Amino acid sequence: MQKNSIKNLAVSGLVTAAVAFGSVAQAEGNSVDKSTFNGWKLYKRQRCETCHGPTAEGGAAFPNLVVALKNRTKEEFTTIVLNGKGNMPAFQGNKAVVEGIDDLYTYLKGRSDGTVPAGELTEAQ
Repeated sequence: MQKNSIKNLAVSGLVTAAVAFGSVAQAEGNSVDKSTFNGWKLYKRQRCETCHGPTAEGGAAFPNLVVALKNRTKEEFTTIVLNGKGNMPAFQGNKAVVEGIDDLYTYLKGRSDGTVPAGELTEAQ
């Protein structure tokens, strides 16, 4: 009986440690620099996800930005966002987008390059 209690306690401790370690690792894995974090916040606040999805991977009728930015320069990206293209509206009159375009590009380019994870992000301290 005592063997099972010790065994259960040991397993319980390992599970607790694994859960704790996993949540810390996940938080560190989603921690990004200030520019990337600001770009992610802008993406969320300006509702880019409405068309391009919560992870910028698009949808049936809207471009996958993760793929698109593999073949677009920063200048091309900026031109499309500010002037619009096809169904994409122009954001040149949106002060938040105009002022945050570099951060938005940093976030989306990071998603495209695979250096920025999908999902919720935190700012590195």
